[in-house]
Amino acid sequence: MTDRLTLTRALEEGGIARDAAEHIATEIFDAIHDNVATKSDLNAAEAGIRNDLKADIAAVRAELVLVEHRFLTRLGSMIVAATGILVAIHYLH
Repeated sequence: MTDRLTLTRALEEGGIARDAAEHIATEIFDAIHDNVATKSDLNAAEAGIRNDLKADIAAVRAELVLVEHRFLTRLGSMIVAATGILVAIHYLH
């Protein structure tokens, strides 16, 4: 309400009649009322984003654990295969 009154007074000081100034101020505030985010809207959005990020981070960590497991499995398989090849070469000579 204070902002509307301030705008009305500013319009009056600019040379607009009081009734017209009140009407203009009311129309402006009604037009932007539904398009302005409040502090609680921003806090809710931030909380949602934080929760989404936490879920995404958890999913990435889980994927990294799987990749690490696959990597170690393949590395172990290569070491076993290389060892087998070296042993076979040793016994062939």
